Amino acid sequence: MSLAAGATAAQPVTGRDDTVRAAETLDIGVLTAKAQAGDAEAQLRLADDYFSGNGVDQNYGMALLWYEKAALQGNVVAQTELGVLYCKGLGVALDYDKALYWTRMAADQNYADALYNLGVAYDYGLGVPRDIPTAFAWYLKAADRGNDIAQFNAGSMYENGEGAAQDYAQALAWYARSADQGYAPAQYNLGILYLDGKGVTVDTARGLTLVELAAKQGFALAQDRMAGAYYAGSGVPVDKVRAYAWALLAAYGGDRNAETLLNQMDVSQDLSEAQYVEASKLAESLLPPAV
Repeated sequence: MSLAAGATAAQPVTGRDDTVRAAETLDIGVLTAKAQAGDAEAQLRLADDYFSGNGVDQNYGMALLWYEKAALQGNVVAQTELGVLYCKGLGVALDYDKALYWTRMAADQNYADALYNLGVAYDYGLGVPRDIPTAFAWYLKAADRGNDIAQFNAGSMYENGEGAAQDYAQALAWYARSADQGYAPAQYNLGILYLDGKGVTVDTARGLTLVELAAKQGFALAQDRMAGAYYAGSGVPVDKVRAYAWALLAAYGGDRNAETLLNQMDVSQDLSEAQYVEASKLAESLLPPAV
């Protein structure tokens, strides 16, 4: 599937984001004392702080040390994060065998992020032979346990018949579950299914609503689609100012189709000077909120 049609599956091995890590932080002195006393949860949280540089200087080596202490006590989150560090070579030499060891330990306890990361390992051939059906199976397990990216990947693989028989109804269902969690690529791909009538009756209004949700999160493919819709009057009234605004955002995100549309509109002089200013201001208003 071309990227112009939909976002594709397969995302990098991932741990929790820094906003989650920072939200769990106590006073560093208190946290360190509890971690040194053997409290696994404190060890995990202290590792998070070293990983993200929250309250301490960022230090992947120290993050590794404290994740390992918590992991040895059976903490599934720490086991998964430890696997990520070994997989990416952060604070330690890259070692897929150790990455898989810790990831499998957490996956055996049905921890969704670890199940997802095993899917990535088989998807990319990281320490194991590349095996797309096996990757799909792990993604599906993670998706069942609520991992939004795994749900998206399952949907994409069902849509494209990769690792599983092509099934638009299943693609729709998994995209919907991921989109409900706010995952922009899933919102976009679900919108495209409604626009194209794959696995569902064509519903242009619903499709564009979903695409716009993704666009407002900064997803360039969705921004480009909105630009094209307003330029051509496809499902919405023609609005060259709004088309230019969405194209500006998509081009800024690296979308080449949007760059082409901007050039076309410039050459055709579709906007007046006042409308260029209006489009620029609109684009600024459509930017996703700063984190």
